[in-house]
Parts: sequence; C-alpha cells; structure tokens
Amino acid sequence: MTDKYNLTEYVDRLYFLSLKKCGDYHMAWELAQDTFAAVLSSINRGAEIKNIWAYLERVLSNKYNEYLRQKYNKPWISFNDYPLEIEDETILLRQDTERYNEQLEAIRHELCFLACIHREVMVRFYIHGEGVESIAKSLKIPVGTVKSRLNTGRKHIREGVNEMENYTKQSYEPDTLMISCSGGTGINGEPFSMVSDKLTENILLLAYDEPVTETELARALGTPAAFVEPVVNRLIDGELMKRKGGGKVYTDFIIYTEKERTNNLEKQIKTAEEHFDLFWKELETALENLRKRDFYRRQKENAKKMLELHFSIDILQRSIINVRDNITDAALPYSEYPYRKNGGRWFAIGNKYSGNSADAVNVGKYEISGEYGVGTDNVYDLRTLELRGYDTSIGHYPGKYKKADYVKWLYEIFKGTKDLCPADYIIESIPDMIDLGILNKADDKLELLLPVVEKSEYIEEKKLAGEYKEKISGNIHNIMEALLETGYVYLPKHLTSVPKWLQYMYCANCIPMAVIYRAMEEGLLLNRSDAHLPALILVYEKAHS
Repeated sequence: MTDKYNLTEYVDRLYFLSLKKCGDYHMAWELAQDTFAAVLSSINRGAEIKNIWAYLERVLSNKYNEYLRQKYNKPWISFNDYPLEIEDETILLRQDTERYNEQLEAIRHELCFLACIHREVMVRFYIHGEGVESIAKSLKIPVGTVKSRLNTGRKHIREGVNEMENYTKQSYEPDTLMISCSGGTGINGEPFSMVSDKLTENILLLAYDEPVTETELARALGTPAAFVEPVVNRLIDGELMKRKGGGKVYTDFIIYTEKERTNNLEKQIKTAEEHFDLFWKELETALENLRKRDFYRRQKENAKKMLELHFSIDILQRSIINVRDNITDAALPYSEYPYRKNGGRWFAIGNKYSGNSADAVNVGKYEISGEYGVGTDNVYDLRTLELRGYDTSIGHYPGKYKKADYVKWLYEIFKGTKDLCPADYIIESIPDMIDLGILNKADDKLELLLPVVEKSEYIEEKKLAGEYKEKISGNIHNIMEALLETGYVYLPKHLTSVPKWLQYMYCANCIPMAVIYRAMEEGLLLNRSDAHLPALILVYEKAHS
C-alpha cells in the first residue's frame, strides 16, 4: 500500500527537522525512525493522506512531545526479559535504568531491520503499548498470528543484538551502479529515472547474485527496513526487480563487474592492432564513397569530421554485432523486446563500479554507446526532428541535454532564427555546449557545429554503412570467434529474463574505437589532436505540403 506514497524522498528532510527539534543526532535519528514506522503503519491500515509531508510533520511533532512528557518517568520494557511465549499483555517494568537504556538502544536499533509484517506488530505492542487483541482487530488477522509475529520479531531482535553491526561493505563504502539500456525508454525516462541515489543502487547490487529478503537488505546496508521497503516496491513496480516465494526479491537485469568488463580488453586491443587492415581496407573505401555524397560536401569542415566519425562507428559497431549474432545465435530483434508498464520497450543494463575502481578509465576510453535518438514530431514546418548519435571518449552529448527542448533549440540556431529566446536553463547550458564541441560563439552569435541532414539523406548514410558492414563482417568472422569464447558473462541461476546477446556484450565491444584510435594515430581518419568531437547528426524531415 506504500506504492501510493513515495516516502523515500522525505528521509533527509524529516531527519533534519527532527534534529532541529531535539538537537541530538542519535535522538533525531530515533524520532525520524519512529515517525516513519507510525506513518507506514497508518498507510498499511488504509489511511488516505492528502499532504504526506504535513502528515509526517504532525506525527513527528506528536512523537517529540510524547518524548518530552515521558522522558524521565516512562516504564520502559526489555525484550530480553519478556517471556518467549506471550501469555498475557502485562509489560515487565525495568529495574536497572542504566542497564535498561543500553538494551533499549540496541533493541530500537534492531527493530528498524525487521520486515514490515513483524515490525508493525512489534511497534504497536512494545512501543505504543497496544494489546494483542487490539492489534489483531486493527490488522484484521487472528490473535494467534499476532503472537506468532511478536515471537518471530523478538527472536530476530535477540539474534541481531547479539551479532550487532553485521553489515556489508555497502553500508560504509557503497558501490556505484551505472544504468543504461537497450531499446526505447519509458515516458518518464525509465529505466534511467528509477536509479538516482546510492540507496537504490546498492539495493539492486545486493539483490543481484541471489534473492534476498528486505530485512537482509536492510541489515546489510545498515538502513531501517522501513526505508528499504518503499524503494524495493518502487523497483518491482518499475520492473527492475522481481519478488519470488519466501518473501525474497532479486534484481532482474544483468550487472557487469569490473572483471567482466576488463576480461577481454587486452585481447580486443591486440586484435585491432594485429588485424587493423581487415577493418581499415573496407572502411577507407566506405569513407571515400561518403565524401562524394552531396549531403557530406555541403557540411562545414568540423561537421564533416563528425559525420565521418558517426559513419565509421556505425560501420564498425554494426559489423561486430553482426558477426557476434551469427556466431552465437544471440540476435534479438527489437520487435521481441518486452513492452513495459511505462510505455517503453527496453532491457536494463547495469555496470558496477567500486570506490577505488580504475577500470572505468581503461574501458571508458574504448566504449561506445548504442546509437540513440532524441527528438520530437510536428514542430515548425517539420514532420520529425531528431538528434542521432553515439557517445564515445572523443565526444559525447550529456544525458541532461537529451530532451526535445534542446534539440529544437539546436535546430533554431542552425536556421538562424531571429529573436531567439530560449528558457533560462537552456541559456545556462551554452558554455557547456561550446566546451563539448557542439556550438561555437563568435561576435556574440552562436553557430551550430553539428552536421545537419534531411531524413532521406540520413537513410542514405545508413544504407551505405550497411553495405560496408557486410564486407567487414566477412573479413573479421574468424578472428572474432576466439574473442567470443573468452569474454562470455555467466548469469546468476535465478536470472532468466536477460537476452543472450547481453552475455556477449563485452567480448568485442572495444574493437571499433581501438580501430578508430589506430587510424587517428596514423593520420588516416580525423586528426590526432581532435577532441570534443561528438558523433552527432541533426536529422529533420519536412512536412508534406
């Protein structure tokens, strides 16, 4: 029922409000935990909350006032002194205040890590003093179930207090999970938009190798289960996680480790060096053919370089994929990609980076994104307007600019639109766009550096690239077999939804850029000094009269 309310976005805000009230870091944390526990309990009972922040504020204020009233005279409880079999609702009072406070701190700490069904009855019974029959009536469950959950909760707390601080590395040195995808993103930018904070990233990482419970996730992260559960529910709803029997959840997409990304890197670079002619012979002819096309000849010099880079990447990457799919029988047409709840059709792809990982620099030099398109329909006198491109270490187009507003703005610059008045956030991006090699500014006038072509011309470029893709594929078939045998990634046995081709993705993915770097070093393509050269093309289609 918490799907309706995203409580995770209020965690920091509520903590700082609590800290402001009580001025004590530990007490502020406890107040925030109690508040979230109470609100989650209300939501699970079906409470309709119009303003979730106002509701959180009110509950926090009540909790704080209750704390002040009872700070010095409340009869607390110790779970360790309470009988395992619950025979009545009598609460044993503490005898030794100092001993009690130490136990209480540990118990409250462990209470945060219980699963929701156990935590709810524990909070009601031990913190709020609610009776077993009252709890059963409120939750609409049998009295015996309440007692069973209380006993289970007490057992987990006792074990947790004895083990204390049994966290994983993720709790004190979280890893980084970078998300990409193959296919078309959802209406809100899914799957990218679903993974934007360390808690979400490390929940996905911890649930990858094998299914785990939310309690196990909470304990591993040193984070209360009440904070973990809404994130897990959101990820399940967004189809990045799945739930299976026994209350366990798991991450439902492939995540590559540093070892898997780098396993074949040296072999790929060596292959590109030793067999450079197998790639370059046909690529050189293809470039000569491209340079004769009218849409190429009318571009400015910088735009011609970008067009050549886009064309070369397209040929080399597609030739690698073509051979890979022929050898492994792993091809999956887009028509077979799953439809997602958010309107997209995609497979998520994850890459794990540790805090001291060095492979990001090594592999990143050779990585190429799949070709992406960002655009809009029916603007100005156009049927379609789209920015097509590949991101490489030579140049890229940041994700924050992959929006229709920016693409329209770039087209307006190209057309020399008078009285150009973009939004403030677009104006603020101008220095960055200049640094990225997308724009130039001279005499206070912006100039678009990207190649601009009509859609029919873009199709012509793709068709020409396809012809030479086939020729290069024939040349490199034999040398690719050895790479595909050694770079294969094995999946956890429970993960069955990942398409086969993703297991081969890091077998030969670095070869295209290795070939391009070699060509640049020999002065055969672009210039050695070329930097900030994004492989981008602005493509437009005019509306029919």
